[in-house]
Amino acid sequence: MSMDDEVQARSVMLTSDWMAVIRSREHAQADAYLDDPCAAAFVTSESEASYDEIRSKGLPSEVVPIRGRLGDLTLLDSGVRQAVCLGSGTDSRAYRLPLDQGFSYYEVDLPGQLAGKAELLGAAGFTARCRVEVVEADLREDGWTVALLAAGFDPEQPVHWIAEGLFYYLTKPQGRALAEAMSVLSAPGSWLTFDGPHDRFLTDPARQDFLREMSERGSPFVGSFRDPVEWLAPYGWSAQAALHGDIAEGRCDWLPPLPERLRTTIQDVWFVRARQA
Repeated sequence: MSMDDEVQARSVMLTSDWMAVIRSREHAQADAYLDDPCAAAFVTSESEASYDEIRSKGLPSEVVPIRGRLGDLTLLDSGVRQAVCLGSGTDSRAYRLPLDQGFSYYEVDLPGQLAGKAELLGAAGFTARCRVEVVEADLREDGWTVALLAAGFDPEQPVHWIAEGLFYYLTKPQGRALAEAMSVLSAPGSWLTFDGPHDRFLTDPARQDFLREMSERGSPFVGSFRDPVEWLAPYGWSAQAALHGDIAEGRCDWLPPLPERLRTTIQDVWFVRARQA
């Protein structure tokens, strides 16, 4: 592994640890918007301290429980029998949602990122409720679809693609390539849920210190969307999209109302759900 690869691997693991801290703290709320009892298994005092530091510099933490709830609701309501979590990190849906052994859940992430995950959750008392397949691949390269198919993914059956916190780190060409690859593998009735910054996020003067910090840490924000519905249309997806502010103001009828703590600071971030006709 090259030095650049090692830096990237560490930065990816760090951001994944931050997400676990956010989900764990939200789960502990009396009116939790996201129910994730597994998240605490990934949290350490070091990851909490690191998260608190980056949060103070502008990490858009509010989006994490919202996109998590969107993914949960869509997965449970869609009726599909397989799901692919892209850049899965500390995602734990296969361990916490009411799935069954006939359901296939594919976790895709960079080599080494998911090592020990099942054992860690097992030590905390959580076992997979469905068939879980780990796929080690770089989503920025063409080979990930080959690896997914080799793991047993069935392109003839509908799938739910989950891409949480992923498009932030993909350039626009990389994002388009990923959308194309997903679409080729999506049977009619497939679903896609994801989040990503509005174009304004990357140019907002108030965000520049945070964006510079993320870049220096090896996880630069490089992806964004002006209109994700329009962006997805050429790939055969019929989409709905809402900005954080829309959801906070009750202008999104496909997500539950937000508690006050998730409405205090509005982030210029899109939440998207889409269906392949």
